[in-house]
Amino acid sequence: MPPSTPRHDNAFDALRLLGAVLVIIGHAYVLMARPAEAPELLGIPAHVLGVSIFFSISGYLIWGSWHRNRSLADYFSARILRILPALVVVVILTAFVVGPIVSTLSASAYFADPGAYAYLRNIVLFLPDYHLPGVFQTLPYPDVVNGSLWTLRVEFGCYILVPLVGFLPRVARVPVVGVLTLCAALLGSTGQAVEFGGSNLSAAAAMCAFFGVGALARMLRESGLQLFRPWAAVFAGGLWWLAYAVSPQAGAAVSWLALPYIVLTIGTWPLPVVRRAARYGDLSYGMYLWAFPLQQAAIQYLGWESVWANILLVALAAALLALPSWHLVEKTALAQRYRPRRWLRSLGARSPRPL
Repeated sequence: MPPSTPRHDNAFDALRLLGAVLVIIGHAYVLMARPAEAPELLGIPAHVLGVSIFFSISGYLIWGSWHRNRSLADYFSARILRILPALVVVVILTAFVVGPIVSTLSASAYFADPGAYAYLRNIVLFLPDYHLPGVFQTLPYPDVVNGSLWTLRVEFGCYILVPLVGFLPRVARVPVVGVLTLCAALLGSTGQAVEFGGSNLSAAAAMCAFFGVGALARMLRESGLQLFRPWAAVFAGGLWWLAYAVSPQAGAAVSWLALPYIVLTIGTWPLPVVRRAARYGDLSYGMYLWAFPLQQAAIQYLGWESVWANILLVALAAALLALPSWHLVEKTALAQRYRPRRWLRSLGARSPRPL
């Protein structure tokens, strides 16, 4: 998930909320075993579109964050504090509150099962475990508690690549990111379900490609190029539509550039009203973290006849949970993001001066 921006003279907050809602919409159809009915935009299902929006914005903002402050301590403390605190809360509450409530096992049997504690491995992004004992095992999408968590380790992998590229000579950065993005897009276009580290490798590569395009856009803009024009975004959308009309494969190829360009053009435009989307807090990450288990619980207790009832109920519940997540956890954690730098400075100030 991309970081919050200090100024709200853009539409990124609104786009993140849109992305979270699109994920809820798409997942409702998938979790109710009706994926073919999920709404699409030029061949991209709603939930994939939502995550693609997240990664496009993230590439743009994260590269900008690195460009403004190239301190590794500041950079990684900000990234960790953006992702981990809310994730820790969601994982712990899911394992020890939600799990025993919705499990088909008794409370004693649930807590006696090692799987209840193995779920805590999700806090370590690269050790995924989507299962809890007796939880959601009879649903149309069985035995998966929070399938959205796979994107977080892909996101953090992209975070790691940013400073590695940033330390390259300036002339090499755009070509290197361009080649990496092209390779990711080619791998993502295969659509093959090859598992790697608990993630679908093709799906992970596709998201990395959107992140890379976002980063490239930020690099080009920082070089002085007036990149984002509304008329050009309309043209990109028309080109994408025409390519998709010719063939879905051609549409998919054009989408790698067209979708991030349209998203970032809208995001950087100071549109009235929508730029105040986060006036109650940046709810998108909390909604994203909570929505999947809420949708599974809603299906378990309310059935799976009405997709839109699930969507509306879960969107409201996820937003209500995202409010305390932002104000009590995420915002508080982000306020500490420069503490490593202050600690190192204070340590240096206490060091004895050489004779």
